[in-house]
Amino acid sequence: MVVTFCGGEPLVVRDIGGYARRLAESGKRTVLNTNGSLLRKRLHQGLDFAFDVVGFSIDGSTEFVHRAMRGEKADLGETLLAAQFVADRPATSLKIGSVVSAVNRDDLPSLAMLVARLKPDIWRLYQYSVRGVQNSGQQRHLLSEAEFRGLAADAAWRAAPVPTSPSSETETAGCLIIDPNGNVLQPTNVGYITYGNCLHEPIDDIWAKIPSPVSIIENKRWLSVLTNRPREAVVAGQQTGGRL
Repeated sequence: MVVTFCGGEPLVVRDIGGYARRLAESGKRTVLNTNGSLLRKRLHQGLDFAFDVVGFSIDGSTEFVHRAMRGEKADLGETLLAAQFVADRPATSLKIGSVVSAVNRDDLPSLAMLVARLKPDIWRLYQYSVRGVQNSGQQRHLLSEAEFRGLAADAAWRAAPVPTSPSSETETAGCLIIDPNGNVLQPTNVGYITYGNCLHEPIDDIWAKIPSPVSIIENKRWLSVLTNRPREAVVAGQQTGGRL
């Protein structure tokens, strides 16, 4: 099982490294998804870096586009420095995640070239999700699945040989989300299904009760790329809550 720490920004949790260490010691693989702005600071503060994979959110090749996607406080420069830190660690896999929408579609070729220079172990491309009432910018970001597929295919070609893995809005059922209260949720087209609470019963027991684990596993096939590509070979050759 793989547990992903995401958010919000997971590095605001002071003992997140300790949580990751306990999961790793129980046989789980751990993934940190972060915007990168706090990573170097937290490392200086003694963060226990117990993560098998670190993913960074990069949605534009320039500060302007990145902020248009992620907000005016987003710091692309700091994110790139943090990503380079992980890229230089042979024992840790580097994942880049990019949301694709109408806002950054024209920048995607330049973003692909930036990703190619970073040489991550995997580049995940996500279609902008309209799920949730908090998404106030739905109209300006709206992008059809067909458009997303075409843009993702072109970006993959430009970023080659970096492996890519696109996820459309219809494929987001391929994860479970643990909210800050411990509820285990699965996204649907209209909301979320609650399967239990990991503060009251083990995650493994909740997983065993889920009726559609196959679709979840299938959507996480990209993890096999990291399993089958030793970091040393990649470098030399070419290149919520928590989420399960």
